[in-house]
Amino acid sequence: LLIKNLQAVSSPAYQINANAYLALNTNANAVTLEKNADLQQSIASITKLMNAVVAVENIEQGRMITLTQQMLEPEGQSPSLYIGRAISRDDLLKAAMIQSVNDAAESLAHTIGKEQFVTLMNQKAQSLGMQNTLFVDAHGLNPNNKSTARDLAKLVAYVYKNHPEILAMSKQNDFWLPDATGRSLKFQNVNNFYYLSQFMGGKTGYLPEARQNIASLFTIKGNPTIVIVLNSANRQADVLSILRTLEK
Repeated sequence: LLIKNLQAVSSPAYQINANAYLALNTNANAVTLEKNADLQQSIASITKLMNAVVAVENIEQGRMITLTQQMLEPEGQSPSLYIGRAISRDDLLKAAMIQSVNDAAESLAHTIGKEQFVTLMNQKAQSLGMQNTLFVDAHGLNPNNKSTARDLAKLVAYVYKNHPEILAMSKQNDFWLPDATGRSLKFQNVNNFYYLSQFMGGKTGYLPEARQNIASLFTIKGNPTIVIVLNSANRQADVLSILRTLEK
């Protein structure tokens, strides 16, 4: 469903079918919609949002990282990431946030040390009051990466306040890198709403155990509004239903 703005969508029924969701007006710090917001469940590639926070706060900007076999082991690879390639921290962040490339997130973790990086992710979660959140890997392939809608709203709020550049990366759809032959390849944005003017940024995820999810920020009636959807059969439809409900 390609749309340019919310007004272009009309539906008589604003059903929200996700197992859990939360909408929070950041200006008022007020929850406007919620369901099962404290139910812990798998979050899949939303994990990469915390990966980005830890990377930005612990790996210096401009750092060049040489990719190794261990870094490129996870499923969900890009031909533009290959053994021996020297690549910047920010290009790895873009690959992870735009196309959800798992080996990009893994490469960032190995730069610090895989286990230490995941420890830092969990420590950051605790410092943000995300008491029902646990990370066991750096990219989200493991279904035991778990959180709640309320905890993830805290993470999005922190990113919005402290690292808006991460959200800006997640909106891009013109990021290219050459593969080993020199052929330039595009990283397709998988964050369903990147083309909407109201979308300020966020991260989607999917695993069979987690189903579809998203942790995101939108502008609704001039208010930055966090929208979290977890365990959805159709996150795009659920988010649009939430946004239309808030617009009404």
